[in-house]
Amino acid sequence: MSALDVPGRNAGRRRTRVIIALVAVAAALAWVAAKGLSQSLVYYKTSTELLTGGKSEIGQRVRLGGYVEPGSVQTSTSSIIFVVTDGTSRLTVVDTGGVPALFRAGQGVVVEGAMGSDGKFHADTVLVKHNGVYTPPKPGETPTAANLSGG
Repeated sequence: MSALDVPGRNAGRRRTRVIIALVAVAAALAWVAAKGLSQSLVYYKTSTELLTGGKSEIGQRVRLGGYVEPGSVQTSTSSIIFVVTDGTSRLTVVDTGGVPALFRAGQGVVVEGAMGSDGKFHADTVLVKHNGVYTPPKPGETPTAANLSGG
């Protein structure tokens, strides 16, 4: 009787092959999940952080937070250009996706997009931060005429 004819040995080899296959499948699934999650993460940064990051920030999708600098909003037919500041640094934002109705100078915003090689932040999404205070309309007042600023 040769070593290849041992019945328990073949069962052990099959079990080893199944375990190796399961480990390979689990590793592949974990890699796909990690890769998918890392591509969907968008980090929040300030204008100072983006500007100090230099060329490494170009093309990286991030969220930029800060305040719209008063007097900086310029509207054209295809985009809105404004400056976002964190109190230390200023960064020009070019938005082509449109802005919410509550967007205005002095307002806190979070814009999503990427730094361009031109030194400007190119955004496709603008989110407006608001104070969360809701003032209901007075009797006989329509919601559009109500105080939307909360004060």
